[in-house]
Amino acid sequence: MRMMKCAAVCAALVAGMCCAADEGAAQAKPPKGKKPNVLELVRPFDVLVGRAEALYMDGDAKEALEAYREALENLTELEMKYYEWVTLPEFAPVRSRRVHCEKTMDRIMLEEAQVNARTMTVTDTRELEKKREERKRAAAEADAEVLAPVKLGSKGGTGEAVANDDADADKLLDEETFGIDDELETVKDLIQLERFDEAARPLVKVLRIAPENREARFLMALVRVRQGRSSDALVSLEDLLADDAMDEPTLLLAAGAYMATGAYSKAVDALDRAMKANPKRPDALINMTWLLLEMRPNDTAAAERYYRLAVEKGATRVREIERKLGIRQD
Repeated sequence: MRMMKCAAVCAALVAGMCCAADEGAAQAKPPKGKKPNVLELVRPFDVLVGRAEALYMDGDAKEALEAYREALENLTELEMKYYEWVTLPEFAPVRSRRVHCEKTMDRIMLEEAQVNARTMTVTDTRELEKKREERKRAAAEADAEVLAPVKLGSKGGTGEAVANDDADADKLLDEETFGIDDELETVKDLIQLERFDEAARPLVKVLRIAPENREARFLMALVRVRQGRSSDALVSLEDLLADDAMDEPTLLLAAGAYMATGAYSKAVDALDRAMKANPKRPDALINMTWLLLEMRPNDTAAAERYYRLAVEKGATRVREIERKLGIRQD
């Protein structure tokens, strides 16, 4: 703790001195004594930074930040030991390393904060509960509208209730359709929360009522893929593609399921068709990048072409892909 406080104080002193040092370094005279070999002195710092960079590239941001902090402490101890040299041109490599290290840490912490913010958006159930309440109110209002026109005869029995078989059938169909839509919205919420076992139960109920409902069949396939049951998912996906061979979402999901089962040639075919179905979207290009990296980990040229094209089309950059391709991140 004492070392950390000392490091913080020294870092503040050095930061305050740097501006003046850069302006007057040319006029300053080196102190007496042996001139330090700065590049040799910063070697432990460089080793620690190399370790931090490797940890970050492997996706371990927390450990990477700890390594960067350790590197900064090492640099601070060096500055304390050679405080008379800190503002001189000879120590410019130390100052530049500090700036680079601090900027890198700031960037990593910002990225992690953004990731955590996205995660909070997905896992916070308050918005989902609000949506459910709104759907319940809408259902109650719909029921009221259906029941309002129904009038019974007078107390004396002189009135008549007219029954229209076709109208009653249409009304029943509307109520069933509304119920299905409500269940499917709930399923989507559960999928978003990665509660796949819970999502499967209402889908089974919907498919019993409406076995040809395309959206329910697609969502069930999605749930099966996310549960690790890709072979089961492919039964539904291939059936859906038989109805519409160029449906992009189905093709993308089928490609993932084929990849999971090792059917790489079928995955490539599905992604090729997805790219033809919607050439403006980068999703299939990103998926093709992942597929090629899986198929040819030692020959990344084709994967890199697909990835760069995807980024050109507006895809969000993927740190893990760039690490595998050896692309330097800004």
